[in-house]
Amino acid sequence: MIGAVLLSGCMLFTDNSVSFEEEPAITLTNFAEIKEDIQLDEYGFQQRLLVLDGRIKRNESIYTILSSYEVSPQTIRLLDREARGVFRSNSLRPGQRYLIYRNPVTEQVDRMIIHLDRVNYVVFDWADKVWVDKGSKEITKVQTVTHGVITSSLYEALQENGDNPTLGSKLSDIFGWQINFFGLQPNDSYKIVYEQSYVDGEPYGVGDVLAATFEHRGERHDAYFYETEDRAGYFDSHGEGLQKALLKAPFKYSQRVSSGFSHNRFHPVLKRNMPHYGVDYAAPLGTPVISVGDGEVIEARYRGPNGNIVKIKHNSVYTTAYLHLNGFAPGVRPGKKVKQGEIIGYVGRTGRVTGVHLDYRIYRNNSPVNPLSIDLPPSKAITGEDLKEFRLFIERYRFLMNSIDEDLLALN
Repeated sequence: MIGAVLLSGCMLFTDNSVSFEEEPAITLTNFAEIKEDIQLDEYGFQQRLLVLDGRIKRNESIYTILSSYEVSPQTIRLLDREARGVFRSNSLRPGQRYLIYRNPVTEQVDRMIIHLDRVNYVVFDWADKVWVDKGSKEITKVQTVTHGVITSSLYEALQENGDNPTLGSKLSDIFGWQINFFGLQPNDSYKIVYEQSYVDGEPYGVGDVLAATFEHRGERHDAYFYETEDRAGYFDSHGEGLQKALLKAPFKYSQRVSSGFSHNRFHPVLKRNMPHYGVDYAAPLGTPVISVGDGEVIEARYRGPNGNIVKIKHNSVYTTAYLHLNGFAPGVRPGKKVKQGEIIGYVGRTGRVTGVHLDYRIYRNNSPVNPLSIDLPPSKAITGEDLKEFRLFIERYRFLMNSIDEDLLALN
């Protein structure tokens, strides 16, 4: 009896006594082993197919690159069509990394990879059929522990210690309600347990801070990231939320959003595109405007195109602003302490406007952020059975940070 088996382009004809083969025999038994021996690159393709690992040059395009490898204009047009919604060919930048692959059988170039950044890339493939798709490299996270002592500033302490300066902004976000990061003192110190991200074995960035302590003016502040089904945020060792919530909107009752946050909005008065770093609420004239959180008024005056404006500093991280007010609430002036929900002014149409509305803005570390999409953590404390689980959960991090103290004592 004669049978036929086709494996990887190799046809085997067999009977009970004779075997004819065009290439060394591949059986179902050893096929998996041979497949495992094939060396794949970081994108999952055979390494032996790689022809060029290059960089985009000025005025270079996908068309000029592929044409230099004798890829037909028809194929390039098909690739351009398949790339719609995936990659814009006119978005190429000088210096972008790209790779060219050649098929070892046909000796024709049949694949191109363009890096969007260190992680994300686009694959153009026309080996069997034309297709274009996005891919991404694996990001690995390694738990890392670091510590430092401040001599002049937190940023310099992080740099001197070889830590990523991004950790400074993360610490200010976590402890911003307890510590004034503009008033740090020499000998203040920090200890951090965080996730360090790697791509291709090289540092890529700082992930989540899992636990931290900050010594400020002789007082110790602890923070642990904890997540349950109904909450996620940073809590101290007693389960108290460290980050006080800001209200989502500066009104007691819901108001209609008439214009959103934008980096390039058409201005109805100036008749040109320009950033709009706030959210406009089309509330009736005289509607009370409330502070979205506890804080200190740092500005309350008429300011040209902004009209009557109130600006409130909530902590060392968050500041809010309320523009085009009809007037201020009694006693609202720079230096006044306000509570969350307290009336600070009234909706108006002062300044450069076309109608009655409130322009509400949030600044995080002095940079504007979208009030409608910003993730403001809850301040709800952990209680009951959840508190018992939380205390067990943080023991590991407490041990890690206490071990840093022991190591420092041993060095001294």
